[in-house]
Amino acid sequence: MNRSFANDPLWSSLVEQFRDACVLRRNGRHEEAEQLLQTELPNKIAAWSKQPLAVGVDRRTVLENMFHEEQRRIEEAFFVQKLVATQIEEQLLPKLCFMIAEEIRDVVRSETRGGNDFGDLLSRRRTQSPARPRVEFDEPPVRMTEGEPHLQAA
Repeated sequence: MNRSFANDPLWSSLVEQFRDACVLRRNGRHEEAEQLLQTELPNKIAAWSKQPLAVGVDRRTVLENMFHEEQRRIEEAFFVQKLVATQIEEQLLPKLCFMIAEEIRDVVRSETRGGNDFGDLLSRRRTQSPARPRVEFDEPPVRMTEGEPHLQAA
């Protein structure tokens, strides 16, 4: 972002809105990006253009530089995101899966060494489950005999 406009809230808002449009477009949300670029952004640019600038500053050049800089930043951010996602997928996830599998194997080994088979382990874990129902229902009512009062459907 152009440092000479860093303290200008209208300029900051304009840059942020253009950045949002770039991110939306990059994420395939083209209609939303076009909405920003065609309707909202021109209004902000028009308002910013009415502000006084230092002598010799070309508004068009400032805007074009901002557009190019923000587009470059978004592309770099998405490139970094792709690198990180690839690293997670190729290195971190396999290591985590391996660690979890080892833990499961250790539990199974320790249970089988204790004389229990896998079926016993599973049934014991099911009874230890915190997902048991918390509500107990009343016993069904006793059927009424003929002499007792009762409601009838109309």
